[in-house]
Amino acid sequence: MIIPQFLLTSVTDSTDWIDWFTWNFWKDRVDIIVENSVTILLILLFTWLALRVRSAIISRVFKITRLGEKQETTLQSLLMSLTKYMIFIFSILMILDNVGVDIAPIIAGAGVLGLAIGFGAQTMVKDFISGFFIIFEDQFSIGDYVSINNGQINGTVVEVGLRATKIRTWAQHVVVIQNSEITVSQNFNREQMRTIINVSVPYETDPAAIEQSVNEMAAHMVETQPHLFITDNQGRVVEPPQLYGITDLENNALGAKYTVIALVNDIHYWTAGKEIRKQLMEKLKAHQVDISYPRRIERGENVKDLEINVEKRKTDHA
Repeated sequence: MIIPQFLLTSVTDSTDWIDWFTWNFWKDRVDIIVENSVTILLILLFTWLALRVRSAIISRVFKITRLGEKQETTLQSLLMSLTKYMIFIFSILMILDNVGVDIAPIIAGAGVLGLAIGFGAQTMVKDFISGFFIIFEDQFSIGDYVSINNGQINGTVVEVGLRATKIRTWAQHVVVIQNSEITVSQNFNREQMRTIINVSVPYETDPAAIEQSVNEMAAHMVETQPHLFITDNQGRVVEPPQLYGITDLENNALGAKYTVIALVNDIHYWTAGKEIRKQLMEKLKAHQVDISYPRRIERGENVKDLEINVEKRKTDHA
């Protein structure tokens, strides 16, 4: 705790702490306050004006920005709080200076205290800085489905704070992760997503049958469930399900791997993937196309040929 110089001097000169409660001790201080009362009132007036002006300026700045509603509300609240504390601290120091308090030790002590807190709370400072940029850059917002740190945490964002982010998993567990620990974030809610469906079929399958199955599946889904896909101004599907092509031949010896893609609404990303798989499987069955699965092929010799080989070996041995 830092004691103002005039109090320290008074305490040193006094023979007893009871002097603090005497009129003689406070008489000079009251005289200084009365003498500088006009200045103190002006400081209070300018403090009130600064609070009003800063509120108007911040509100106008955010009106001309193109930030999302959630992002704008969070940043505006943050800036209002920071500027309020800065104005109050500055005003209090000016008032203390005008009532005879030496503010130099206070400023120096605040610097030392801030340095000590900074060294002792480096992680917290990193959390605040990371949280600020997460909100400012709109990396993700409340309601977005995200994957954190390459799948370490997957779920829906329920709260974004300056220090930590809360994510609710599919099992409804709420996971709290410090903002400084978020190194990679994958957001599944940014207006549009491309669903990628892979299907493996035996090598001997006719590629034309695969293409026909995919085309029938796409036509059926565009007709019955167009809301799953991204559409243009005329309501036409921008990228319906289509066959991307053969993306793997080795495929762990299962067969040829075909890939189907489609541009879907982010809110229907998982539903669209499930429906495409379901409809594709039905169309492949209709065209008698089997889905690949692990198989083992054994090749044996004809029994008659085996007997001839045995007799030949006996003759050669004799």
